[in-house]
Amino acid sequence: MAFRAPGRRGCAERCGAMCRTPALALLLTLTASAQVVQIGVFSLFRPVELRVSPVSGALLVDTGDDRVILEGRQARAIMLASISAPVRVSALDGFDADFRLSIPGRIERQFHGILTVQAGDHKLIAVVAMDREVAVASVVAAEMPASAPMEALKAQAVVARAYFAAAEPRHDGFDFCDSTHCQFLRERPEPRSDAFQATRETRGQVLAYLGKPFAALYSASCGGQTRSLEGDGAGYPYYSVPCNFCRRHSPGVVQGHQLGLCQHGAAGMARSGAGYREILEHYYPGTSVMQSEANAFIDDFHIHVAATPRL
Repeated sequence: MAFRAPGRRGCAERCGAMCRTPALALLLTLTASAQVVQIGVFSLFRPVELRVSPVSGALLVDTGDDRVILEGRQARAIMLASISAPVRVSALDGFDADFRLSIPGRIERQFHGILTVQAGDHKLIAVVAMDREVAVASVVAAEMPASAPMEALKAQAVVARAYFAAAEPRHDGFDFCDSTHCQFLRERPEPRSDAFQATRETRGQVLAYLGKPFAALYSASCGGQTRSLEGDGAGYPYYSVPCNFCRRHSPGVVQGHQLGLCQHGAAGMARSGAGYREILEHYYPGTSVMQSEANAFIDDFHIHVAATPRL
């Protein structure tokens, strides 16, 4: 995963007087330790046409043959029939940007990062290189209902981050997809949303077993009891633990593989006053919450990370 952060001279050239503001200076300093994940998006649709347009600020579209700037309501179509080289979409300075990506007539989402599109086997392959904390916030917003208590959202953020941090890449050409095959991911939530706040308040925290992060698994509803799993390859022996919330409110109803965190149960525990660490200790006995090596920063400002997906 390659990335670069602006040096002192480059920062001054790009930002001018803005670099003298304390908040932005802190942001640019901390991006040097940010982790980038490559997320394949819209792959289930096997798109043959994509359209990209700006959300805020101009976009730079590099097709290999030419470079096009998109502003305002301008959009660029990327067609499988005419693509000859990978197309890269970023902010004008080459860093991450807010952009709108769509399959005309089918789906449209906003992303924050750097987009690369290339031709695959009878489809376009779209990959968004995004800061790991942005990906975590997007997973929390997609996986948990907006009405979930904050402590349950924090638990989900730690679990989602642990998966991104410790799981091996699951696809050729990118790390993870945006479906439940990896982790369900949609748009980055608004900074004022609970999902965003839960991610920021737990930033960098992952689940660890015997001092090492592991790719934590979770499911929607365990039906009253999670199940055990020996030798899952991630180093953590999942234990079977009772889930009183599911026993009372949805006895026997199972949604998912019943491993690790039960999202319904976590919400129930949080409503009863449990904190996110207590929730994690219940569903993952013998684990601890540790700070990952890269303490990525997420705040109301945009994170500037330049990255080139592995193609």
